[in-house]
Amino acid sequence: MLSKKISHVVPLKDMELLVFFENGSIKKFDVKPIVNNFPEYEDLKNADLFNLVAVEPGGYGISWNSELDCSEGELWEGGIDIPLDADDFVSYVRYNTVSTGEVTEILGCSRQNIDSYVRRERLTPVKDFNRTKLFLKSDIEKLSKN
Repeated sequence: MLSKKISHVVPLKDMELLVFFENGSIKKFDVKPIVNNFPEYEDLKNADLFNLVAVEPGGYGISWNSELDCSEGELWEGGIDIPLDADDFVSYVRYNTVSTGEVTEILGCSRQNIDSYVRRERLTPVKDFNRTKLFLKSDIEKLSKN
């Protein structure tokens, strides 16, 4: 039998999760039915809480806090297979994200210009670190054409 243990979980928009299993499978799981059918999960409508999802020790499930969790079996059975593996996902991130420094080179501008684009919501980082940000390469290409 294939292992159904979870290795990673990523919160998505619209209360969905991308669940990576140790056997290499990736599934998309919709949390909305759980929230709608079980009042104790109502708090997950708060995006800040929803985005705190983490894999439980041993990969036997996921949780948001000590009260809200979901088993690996439920995620496996209720998830929709995504025809990718973890290496595909890593490749996408590696080749389709750029750092603030790379953006300044592509656009020929300063970090201050990049910060201005972000403040004016012309550019949205996918990840914000202390001194740099990550952006989707496609967003930078669109911006460079304007």
